[in-house]
Amino acid sequence: MNSTSSLVTGGVTMSAATLVPLVTWAMNGLPKPIPDGIPLLVAAGLITGLHAAYNIYVARAAAKAIPVAPATPAVPAAQVAPSIIQS
Repeated sequence: MNSTSSLVTGGVTMSAATLVPLVTWAMNGLPKPIPDGIPLLVAAGLITGLHAAYNIYVARAAAKAIPVAPATPAVPAAQVAPSIIQS
Protein backbone atom coordinates (compact mmCIF):
# COMPACT_ATOMS: atom_id res chain seq x y z
CA MET A 1 0.00 0.00 0.00
CA ASN A 2 1.17 3.50 -0.72
CA SER A 3 2.52 5.01 2.50
CA THR A 4 2.18 8.58 1.18
CA SER A 5 -1.54 8.51 0.42
CA SER A 6 -2.51 11.86 1.92
CA LEU A 7 -4.39 14.06 -0.48
CA VAL A 8 -2.30 17.17 -0.86
CA THR A 9 -3.48 19.72 -3.39
CA GLY A 10 -1.85 23.11 -3.65
CA GLY A 11 -0.08 22.66 -0.32
CA VAL A 12 -3.31 22.00 1.63
CA THR A 13 -3.90 18.58 3.17
CA MET A 14 -7.53 17.48 3.21
CA SER A 15 -8.75 15.70 6.32
CA ALA A 16 -12.05 14.95 8.01
CA ALA A 17 -11.47 17.88 10.37
CA THR A 18 -11.28 20.17 7.34
CA LEU A 19 -14.70 19.07 6.07
CA VAL A 20 -16.62 18.97 9.38
CA PRO A 21 -17.67 22.66 9.30
CA LEU A 22 -18.85 22.32 5.70
CA VAL A 23 -20.80 19.14 6.45
CA THR A 24 -22.31 20.71 9.59
CA TRP A 25 -23.37 23.76 7.59
CA ALA A 26 -24.92 21.56 4.88
CA MET A 27 -26.74 19.39 7.44
CA ASN A 28 -28.25 22.43 9.20
CA GLY A 29 -30.67 22.61 6.29
CA LEU A 30 -32.20 19.23 7.17
CA PRO A 31 -35.68 19.38 8.72
CA LYS A 32 -34.78 17.34 11.84
CA PRO A 33 -31.89 17.94 14.27
CA ILE A 34 -28.89 15.67 13.82
CA PRO A 35 -26.63 14.22 16.53
CA ASP A 36 -23.27 15.91 17.11
CA GLY A 37 -21.14 13.01 15.81
CA ILE A 38 -22.86 12.58 12.45
CA PRO A 39 -21.08 15.42 10.59
CA LEU A 40 -17.71 13.96 11.62
CA LEU A 41 -18.72 10.49 10.40
CA VAL A 42 -19.95 11.89 7.08
CA ALA A 43 -16.76 13.92 6.63
CA ALA A 44 -14.60 10.89 7.48
CA GLY A 45 -16.53 8.80 4.94
CA LEU A 46 -16.02 11.43 2.25
CA ILE A 47 -12.28 11.68 2.93
CA THR A 48 -11.92 7.89 3.02
CA GLY A 49 -13.67 7.64 -0.34
CA LEU A 50 -11.43 10.33 -1.82
CA HIS A 51 -8.32 8.57 -0.53
CA ALA A 52 -9.46 5.25 -1.99
CA ALA A 53 -10.23 6.83 -5.38
CA TYR A 54 -6.85 8.59 -5.38
CA ASN A 55 -5.00 5.36 -4.52
CA ILE A 56 -6.80 3.50 -7.32
CA TYR A 57 -5.93 6.27 -9.78
CA VAL A 58 -2.24 6.26 -8.77
CA ALA A 59 -2.04 2.45 -8.94
CA ARG A 60 -3.56 2.39 -12.43
CA ALA A 61 -1.28 5.17 -13.64
CA ALA A 62 1.75 3.31 -12.30
CA ALA A 63 0.63 0.08 -13.95
CA LYS A 64 0.28 1.83 -17.31
CA ALA A 65 3.73 3.39 -16.99
CA ILE A 66 5.54 0.04 -16.62
CA PRO A 67 6.08 -1.53 -20.05
CA VAL A 68 5.42 -5.24 -20.10
CA ALA A 69 7.95 -7.27 -22.05
CA PRO A 70 6.42 -9.95 -24.28
CA ALA A 71 6.99 -13.50 -23.13
CA THR A 72 9.57 -15.39 -25.16
CA PRO A 73 8.23 -18.71 -26.37
CA ALA A 74 10.03 -21.86 -25.29
CA VAL A 75 11.95 -23.67 -28.01
CA PRO A 76 10.55 -27.17 -28.60
CA ALA A 77 13.03 -30.05 -28.29
CA ALA A 78 12.65 -30.89 -31.99
CA GLN A 79 14.11 -27.51 -32.94
CA VAL A 80 17.11 -27.74 -30.61
CA ALA A 81 20.41 -28.33 -32.38
CA PRO A 82 21.43 -32.04 -32.41
CA SER A 83 24.75 -31.23 -30.78
CA ILE A 84 22.94 -30.09 -27.66
CA ILE A 85 20.81 -33.23 -27.47
CA GLN A 86 23.79 -35.63 -27.77
CA SER A 87 25.75 -35.78 -24.57
